[in-house]
Amino acid sequence: MSIRKMAHPFAAPQDGVALIHLIITTIMYFGSIALGTVYFGNFLIMALAIILFTGGGIRFFGAQHDCGHAAHFSNRAVNTVVGVILGAFTAHPFFAMRHNHNLHHRHIGNLDERDAHEVLTWTVAEYQAAGFWGKLYYRTYRSAPVIYFIGPVFIFFIRYRIPKNVTKTGWTDVVTQNALMCGLWAVIYFVGGETAFLFFVIANVFACCFGTFMVYAGHNFEDAYWEHEGGVDFEEASLKGSSVLDFGPIFHFLTYNFAFHDLHHLYVKIPAYRLKACHEALVDVLQPTRMGWGEAIACVKWKLWDEDSKRMVRFSDVKEPVALQPAE
Repeated sequence: MSIRKMAHPFAAPQDGVALIHLIITTIMYFGSIALGTVYFGNFLIMALAIILFTGGGIRFFGAQHDCGHAAHFSNRAVNTVVGVILGAFTAHPFFAMRHNHNLHHRHIGNLDERDAHEVLTWTVAEYQAAGFWGKLYYRTYRSAPVIYFIGPVFIFFIRYRIPKNVTKTGWTDVVTQNALMCGLWAVIYFVGGETAFLFFVIANVFACCFGTFMVYAGHNFEDAYWEHEGGVDFEEASLKGSSVLDFGPIFHFLTYNFAFHDLHHLYVKIPAYRLKACHEALVDVLQPTRMGWGEAIACVKWKLWDEDSKRMVRFSDVKEPVALQPAE
């Protein structure tokens, strides 16, 4: 029996459970803003509030993402309406997110469709063939400050205002989401005041940066998976091309089971609130690539895909090609 068939019993939305998770997430999100506002300046409590806010934001993103797969609720129309509303919290227009994310799933591990992936990855051969400016661009792009701070802030606060493929998904989506998001931000400001708004901005920056760290570690590890068009095995790409972030039960709760991303790629119809149970039931056949905090943080060192060794390598592992010398 295939893994997908074994996982099939978990690929059924439970509307009551989905609603409860949305209520919990909403309480976390707005409760953290209230906590951070009241205790603004108390760094210990603010740190706790930021962690709760990050969990709320990531859980909203996970719910919106499941709605994009028509997997969070059993009714497709409900998924769409909830997905659009959640765009106010995730800063991501629903229809554009659904289109672009489905491309990511469709082309997981495909070297010839790297535009569909969140982080640009060059092969060793491409890097060696690039000129000075090309190498400088890629090194800068793949640097820790860009990957973990500059990039996430740019993507979430600027790029998502007009996301890629908007001409395919429609401008109404973008206008609606931006209006909802601006409305939310205005409510935070006018109800909570400047202190609440300042906390809200700080917490949003941390949330988008931490979320990017999760996505990066989830796909950019040493034994990742890449093949050219025609050689991609979908099941292998899904399971080997995604790691399991083994950070413990509190992390799993706060991030809506994002850690079990390998199983999600294999079977998108399993809602986030059932992923952990399904993964635990099938762990012996899934044989996941598990990473702790240290290994996940160290993933930033993996920069290029080596097509010969079939693994990610560091810049320091790459030898520059030696120019041919004319015979004497």
